[in-house]
Amino acid sequence: MTTRTILGTCILIIGLSTAGFAQNYHAAIHSIQKVNALLDSLETPHLQLNVYQPDKSVMKFRIAFSNPNGRRATITIRKKDDVYFYENIAGQEYVSLYDFNQLEDGDYQVIVTGGRERVSSSISIHTETQVNRQAVLH
Repeated sequence: MTTRTILGTCILIIGLSTAGFAQNYHAAIHSIQKVNALLDSLETPHLQLNVYQPDKSVMKFRIAFSNPNGRRATITIRKKDDVYFYENIAGQEYVSLYDFNQLEDGDYQVIVTGGRERVSSSISIHTETQVNRQAVLH
């Protein structure tokens, strides 16, 4: 038995017992239909995004996403309202290496949209400077 069938049966039993003898069966059936729609949406494959920095000393990021439905998807890299990269992708898998070395400090978003789905990941770039001050006595 699938998880959906087991959960649907449990909800049906609970719904009917709460609606019980009050002749409120329509409300129970309506709530079961909502639960079934929710369970259907949980079973469908969803977009998955992975942003990874292979070498912490280099400003290159590996961006990969899985698009199980194979629908057309878009990948966008932006900082607030400024779009730095935008591409339409067809296929179920996407992997690429992006060089963020020339980008200025700030918070960037990697956004993948496909159909009604949208997944995102954030990259925060900030420069640290270190001052080594020394005195030499001659």
